[in-house]
Amino acid sequence: MHSKPTWQCGLILLLAIGLLSPKLNAQQAAAHGGYGDMLYPYVHDYSQTLVYKIGVDYGKTSETSKLRADEVLQVIERIDHLTRGIPKIVYLVGWQYTGHDTGFPSFLQVNPVLKRPQDSTALASLRWLMQQGPGFHTLVSLHVNFSDCYLDDNPLGPKYQERDIIVRETDGRYRQGYVWNGHMAYRASSYRNWYQGTFRTEQMDPLFEMIPELRMSGSLHPDAWYNTDDPYYQVTPGEDVLGMREMTVYVREKYGVDLTTEFDLGRPDGVDFVLYHPMLWHLGWNEKNPYEPMKVPSYIMTGGDAFFWGSDSVSKPGKFFGQSATLESEINENPVIIPGGLKTFATRTLPWYYLNRLLRVGFNGDTAWFSNNVTATYPGKTVIKQEGEFIQDGTDVFIPALWKASREIIAYSEEGYKSRTWKLPDTWDTVKTVDIYRITLRGLELKSPKDKVLPGQYLKLSLSADEGISIVPSGTDPNQDLEVGASGEVTFIGIDEETRGSWQKSYGSDGYSIPGAGNKIPANTEISFLNGTTNIWQQETRDIQAIKNPEGKENIASSWSDPLHEIMEFSFTDGKEHEVAIYFLDWDRKDRWSVVDILDANSQKVLHSYNLTDFAQGIYLRYKMKGNLQCRLTNVWTRRVQKSPDVGFSAIFFDTGRR
Repeated sequence: MHSKPTWQCGLILLLAIGLLSPKLNAQQAAAHGGYGDMLYPYVHDYSQTLVYKIGVDYGKTSETSKLRADEVLQVIERIDHLTRGIPKIVYLVGWQYTGHDTGFPSFLQVNPVLKRPQDSTALASLRWLMQQGPGFHTLVSLHVNFSDCYLDDNPLGPKYQERDIIVRETDGRYRQGYVWNGHMAYRASSYRNWYQGTFRTEQMDPLFEMIPELRMSGSLHPDAWYNTDDPYYQVTPGEDVLGMREMTVYVREKYGVDLTTEFDLGRPDGVDFVLYHPMLWHLGWNEKNPYEPMKVPSYIMTGGDAFFWGSDSVSKPGKFFGQSATLESEINENPVIIPGGLKTFATRTLPWYYLNRLLRVGFNGDTAWFSNNVTATYPGKTVIKQEGEFIQDGTDVFIPALWKASREIIAYSEEGYKSRTWKLPDTWDTVKTVDIYRITLRGLELKSPKDKVLPGQYLKLSLSADEGISIVPSGTDPNQDLEVGASGEVTFIGIDEETRGSWQKSYGSDGYSIPGAGNKIPANTEISFLNGTTNIWQQETRDIQAIKNPEGKENIASSWSDPLHEIMEFSFTDGKEHEVAIYFLDWDRKDRWSVVDILDANSQKVLHSYNLTDFAQGIYLRYKMKGNLQCRLTNVWTRRVQKSPDVGFSAIFFDTGRR
């Protein structure tokens, strides 16, 4: 018998072979998970993307349909019709070896089920499928597994055994997981997988070399990714989490691909994957590990299936903040007719997408308040109102399709109704008649042309049970596939940490906005604020970090701030480029951590993002802006770093060109 290696011996070995450096490199620093460490912004905005799964092959014991690549594409097309072209990512389940939960930890064999008759290999069919997906607003990616290790059906499993990547108990026994498809899944150590180099050289690099199109998807879904201890090698759960973050950062930095996953629970105290994993398949999971919707906005972490695990009980995120459809069960039941697919999309994804476009203003346990005077309540069913008018009443919805370039509203009813009146959005104030199309798996069918809009911009509808319709202004082609146009341009000039509060000689030649000290907005500029209130730390001070008050002799320490997030919207009406400098100050030295995003006001695309930390001495972020843009400020909160109390700016300055 050999003696058990100690943790110290293992560390020395890793240092000796160069897999662990005593000085953190950029990869390790990003994976550390501390103050300022993150992978945001992600490749995709998952709060504006429908993410779902298609089961290619659930294994030999499953009764669900097995699908060739061309049959999968047909399902993708049907889903695209039902969801009106919303941006989508689909993960293929069972694409490898002989189906779901087979072949792991290896990813080197494509399931023969996928092969089309005209292709030479199943791999060729899979790559063809990935190339075709974008034609239906869908990026095709893979459902994988980093936690399970099978020893009897793939070449990598025995290597895991040889390299002791399989978790071992104190007495040396291999840790067993579950039996899937008739064979045992042993539990893998993410920590040892990473530091042995196996994840890089035996899993990810060969996978991306085999399937170059995977980069195009920008997303990969490791299922059931548990952290674990390894008693034999004295690896703690916290160290295993570090390995998981290293793996996540590696895939993102080398291949430009996000890792989403099934859940974020069962972590050590004070640990989560906020700012690393943008989307969770099970957002609700349980009350012990709640998702915090008033601390973590949807564009930082979002997901679907916000039900408590093993029940039909909806969790807080699902009730008040929405949850996306996952569509897996609907497709599994029948991939041709997809029963319940339209309902799930219309009553879950559609309101979820709509709410994610808004700022979260407040939540008291019974009502969630959003920007644009939107509220969400749950009196036994989801009720969403905008300025007091229903947009969702249980399983009746009337919600704009905000991803579309032209105006469109989707209405749906599970039980059906007659002569129900709905209020059209303000942006429809000039519309006098509408064309109504029925949503089907084959596309749109004209139901009623030129329906009159009632006084007050109301529309009266009658729907059958499980009917969904598309409503457009009369004469609009609902099938035109136009990209939402850009409304503005931005260039990041850089930062300024020298000027501090003495701005008069450097900034503000055209105007300014200083919380608590007044505004002088240029004539060619419009600015509005969503969320936030004025916070005065000190009305008068000689501290050089505080902003010089243009109306007084002293400086003022103030901010326009919010506990979660806020937006400043800029509209430059002269068509010219303007310099904008935004001053940030962590006056009371609370270790604030902020994300500053510049968004296109029309498309909501992130054009620039800045990770802002360590600004107790004050810092200016400097931009050149043109057109209509939004500056979104987000307070960063994770269970790893909980210090930052709020987010805000201390001044905005406008210049035609810096003096």
